Amino acid sequence: MFEKVDHRLHMVHAPHRWYALEENIHGVNQLLIIGGVSSCCLQHGLNFYDGNEIGLSGGNDSNNPKKVSLTSTSSSSLSSIKVDMHSLQIPMHPVSSIEVAELTKIIENAHRYLQIAFAEELYLYCKANKISFTELRHYLNSKWNVEVLEPRDVIGGHCLPKDTKMFVNSSNTIKSKILQAAIEIDADYREYIKNR
Repeated sequence: MFEKVDHRLHMVHAPHRWYALEENIHGVNQLLIIGGVSSCCLQHGLNFYDGNEIGLSGGNDSNNPKKVSLTSTSSSSLSSIKVDMHSLQIPMHPVSSIEVAELTKIIENAHRYLQIAFAEELYLYCKANKISFTELRHYLNSKWNVEVLEPRDVIGGHCLPKDTKMFVNSSNTIKSKILQAAIEIDADYREYIKNR
């Protein structure tokens, strides 16, 4: 006897949050964001990553809480899909859409780019005005809600420059002036590093 199974593609997006210099703390198993194109897609994604359920039909196997039986509904039929999967046990935070999930990664990286660009600009300011950047930064960071970063070489890596430009160009009507300025600041800092 054959069972008719719904073969729709289930699409979720769970952007990586990972920092190579602190892989033990900020590696693969930290909290990730996940969004789906529909609630059933999101449910499949949550089951794959952490075995979590979001209140859709189905239930956990009492003998193994990571084995899940889901019911999927399509316009043509109602079919029961048995999913026996051992989850990756990565904590996930579901969001309302796949677009929100993608934007979290782009904006997180753009925000970090902005923080580094501010540190670069402050460093250039201190050099131009014969002020100790190290001392100034130390005392700025003594306030509980201030964290000025230390500029190093330049803003590099794969994600920060790419995602910042992607965010700047992601809207036809609103362009981020502050991020465009940050890109210019990083270019100035690069020139300073090259010529020092």
